[in-house]
Amino acid sequence: MTSELRQIIEHSRFHRAAVEQVAMLLPADDATLDGWFAERVAALDQKGFMFLTVAAMTRDRLMDARHLVRGAMLLSDSQSLGCVSLRATGDVAENLMAALRHSHLIQECEASAMFTIAVWCRDHRDRKFPAELIPRARARARSRDLRAETEAFLIALAVETGDTGLMTLIKQHYPKATPENWQAVEESARKVGHEFLARCRQPVVELLNEKPEARLAHGNTMRRAVARVGRNEPCPCGSGKKYKHCCVEKDHERLHHSSDVAGLTREELSVEPELHLNSSRLERSAIYDLALYDPRKIPPELLAEYFLRLCAFRLFDRAVEAMQWLGYSEARKADWEHIVLFAARARRRDVIRRLVDLRPDPAEVEETIQLGPMLLLAEDDPAATVALLEECADDALQKGGADALRSLAYGLLFSRFRALGIFVARSTIPLLPEEDAAGVFKRILEIRDQLNLPPDDSFGEVLDRQFAKSEADNGHDSEELQKALDSLNAKAEEVRQLKESLARVQREITLREKRAKAESPAAPTPPADERALRELRERLETMKSALKERHGERNELRRELHQAHEDLASLRQNAAATPPASDNAGQADNEDDLLLPPDTADSQPIRVIEFPRNFQQTLAAVPRHVARGALSMLGRLAGGEPAAFVGAVRLKACPSITRQRIGIDHRLLFRLLPDRVQVVDLIPRQDLERRIKTLA
Repeated sequence: MTSELRQIIEHSRFHRAAVEQVAMLLPADDATLDGWFAERVAALDQKGFMFLTVAAMTRDRLMDARHLVRGAMLLSDSQSLGCVSLRATGDVAENLMAALRHSHLIQECEASAMFTIAVWCRDHRDRKFPAELIPRARARARSRDLRAETEAFLIALAVETGDTGLMTLIKQHYPKATPENWQAVEESARKVGHEFLARCRQPVVELLNEKPEARLAHGNTMRRAVARVGRNEPCPCGSGKKYKHCCVEKDHERLHHSSDVAGLTREELSVEPELHLNSSRLERSAIYDLALYDPRKIPPELLAEYFLRLCAFRLFDRAVEAMQWLGYSEARKADWEHIVLFAARARRRDVIRRLVDLRPDPAEVEETIQLGPMLLLAEDDPAATVALLEECADDALQKGGADALRSLAYGLLFSRFRALGIFVARSTIPLLPEEDAAGVFKRILEIRDQLNLPPDDSFGEVLDRQFAKSEADNGHDSEELQKALDSLNAKAEEVRQLKESLARVQREITLREKRAKAESPAAPTPPADERALRELRERLETMKSALKERHGERNELRRELHQAHEDLASLRQNAAATPPASDNAGQADNEDDLLLPPDTADSQPIRVIEFPRNFQQTLAAVPRHVARGALSMLGRLAGGEPAAFVGAVRLKACPSITRQRIGIDHRLLFRLLPDRVQVVDLIPRQDLERRIKTLA
């Protein structure tokens, strides 16, 4: 890319005039332009790649789809990704699928990319979809935090591909929807898909903003890149002029490039971003920024989180490079193990091999890492694979503990023996603690999606019975818990009876078809038999549809049961908690004297949360686990969870304010208004009395 074009891109904000300016400087030769695309992708230059691709599309200059493998994560949103993908040349489906496999997109972009793949295959491959498409869509549909736009794209994808399993999983998010309500949801999703495609196929120029965005900066918090100066004050540059007659215009433009570090523009910050990293900024880093950080400049206390985020974004090659630059040491052992496990799940044997070679004792390491990575390394040697499986199975039988069983189950589920892994993992469920069994079962469902099997597994009933027995043995008698158990048992009985009826109808159809074939071909089939067989087939389809619905309802009831169990456990834990001993005498031992008697438990409405202006600074000043605990508690209070109100007591001096414990050493103060939770403060326990005086 020429230096002139690079300067324009670096100093321009994204809008129509700037894109047109870039478009006029594109090379006439397609091979040169293709090289520019490859160069920007290799540099992970998000801004440059966006400008180039959009400018090229305004001139009907198309990009090769191979650049999507790493370029998809550089496109800013689902609309940009759809526009570029549907206009690319080459095999869009396979390259976009590779992008989903090797990088991380936010869920709306991931769902829109999968829908785009389906549409492209409809138009160019006679609906021959990539084998990974539906399993990946089903895995996303199992997420409990699906956003509305993601759901819409997944429903549109299920309609486009005709996959009933995917549609069944999405329906589980609407357990109480009537057929009419679900029809409305489906129609709305179809509309989202049609509008998305219509925008993608519009002339690109029409999609561009006439003017740059009005906002000054990107990110959660803006820090001024220029100090605040009054217009009539002397200009800070030392010219002797008033500020309004000197640098005000230049500084105004600089403000538009402000970052979240005071005094620095985004461009200045990008030179050495590692020097200004903290946990919050690392957590917000985009995938293309994270891939460019130099690990040698990152503060040591952030390296563990840095490696975890690299793995979460599937940037395994960068993770290995970072480990090579830093050098392996015992201090980095936990990070090394995390990368190995994530790479095994992604089936990146090359990454595991490179990581093993980093160790001073690679031969010994191969024998000590977990089963999943070991199976991946031994995949090309059948004899070694069988010996490894036998050794691990024998070890699990000898030890018999939960760790050995769990390791065997997960090892096989992460290997290429996934179907065998399902059978082995099922056998461990009755032997594992409840929480471990639930985790193994969740992984079984994920593997069923990958193998394109029906989305529900019959061992769910075993898990339900095990959970019910555990609750009965522990004497748990919560009304909500018992209600959830009864509902789940009733639904399980419905499913069992429906399965038996379905099997009977299938046997009847098979027998009738066999009798019809055994008769002479010349003999006409009586109309009554034809009608009966047709009615049986129609009944079979109706029962199959009903069975899918019952499976979805049962899965939702299973989630409600686990939630009721968690609520009960939380209630007992809070009830059992006692005020800390008198190790802080004179500071907080008299806390009970500052509080009113506990209110009677009552049904709570759903509220929104209202934060004070400086609450973000308050959270930054407390330990991270305390901040997380406070936000989690506020979410549960706003959601009206009964367990969240256990221990919440009003203050004597300020009855409108309620106190709730956050761990042992911190207290959350808030007002419960009819429509919202109004946060007052989060303070150390020893400051409670002093803070009450200021509030009073």
